[in-house]
Amino acid sequence: MSVLKIHLSYQCSAQCAHCHLRAGRNPAPVIAFDMAMTTIAELKKHNGLAYVILLGGEPGLFPEATHALATAIHRAGLGLRVETNAAWAVDERAATSFLTPLCAVAADIMISVDAFHEPFVPLAHVENAIRVLDTLGGNYVIEVSYIDFPAAQHPSDLRTNELLSELAMRLGRKPCAGIYKGPVYFKGRAAHVLAPALAAGRGIPADVCDTVPWWSNGSQRTLQLLGLDPEGYLSKECGIAIGNVKHQSIKTLVDSFNAENHPILNTLMHEGPVGLAREAAELGYVLKPSYADKCHLCQEAREALRPKYPKYLVPDVHYVEAGATA
Repeated sequence: MSVLKIHLSYQCSAQCAHCHLRAGRNPAPVIAFDMAMTTIAELKKHNGLAYVILLGGEPGLFPEATHALATAIHRAGLGLRVETNAAWAVDERAATSFLTPLCAVAADIMISVDAFHEPFVPLAHVENAIRVLDTLGGNYVIEVSYIDFPAAQHPSDLRTNELLSELAMRLGRKPCAGIYKGPVYFKGRAAHVLAPALAAGRGIPADVCDTVPWWSNGSQRTLQLLGLDPEGYLSKECGIAIGNVKHQSIKTLVDSFNAENHPILNTLMHEGPVGLAREAAELGYVLKPSYADKCHLCQEAREALRPKYPKYLVPDVHYVEAGATA
């Protein structure tokens, strides 16, 4: 199944330490409706697009854009998911206002609950969203990120489990939804804020990366998983672009794509992130004795390689905090 993740904006109501995008609370552009829908239509025609995910940042900051895209995607006959932190669900009325149009087009809702979101999103807001979803009969799942997965014994992970228990107590039952549990991937902000304290003793990851670890059909050799951002970059969802829809047609991008000819993907598939680090050493990068995971190594190597591959190592948000200069 071909999937497109659309980042409506990199603006968020939270600024979580584990964010792989460095999304944050500073104002940021919102994706153009026409660009998003043209990309969807062309990917459906030329790449068999079947499912679209709307995320951010935080889609709830832009309800009109979220609802307009959700409605159009549904009319196009595609599956749809909206990923959110539920910060917008300040009360039942607000939750109903945001969720009703999404449930009307059978959107799946994924709600984040973990210790990283806790400083920014009161658990009561998540409770409000779930109660309204249950009333509306909406489909939803709770997404939980753990630093130490699957053991979940890190203090942050223990707090996450406490939050899940507290949520069940608030609801008087377990949420009527599945709970997707997975690891933090140490890229973006997580590579800088969390990874250094967790890397000790883990060594240098030597495995290749021919499939993105956070998606079951995310082979580097195919276009089955893509991301689109407000700047028009079509990427592999980790700061590795294959082109820009503002400057190239989707058909051209799809027809010309060959991972073996992509300087970043080729290295990842055949040598892994350590191959990127060796290349980055030519630009002054010094390999460390340990990394939190292969995403951590890949993030640092790609950051060092950006001057060499400015066409491919974009968008900036994967590398530079909002408001900072590249």
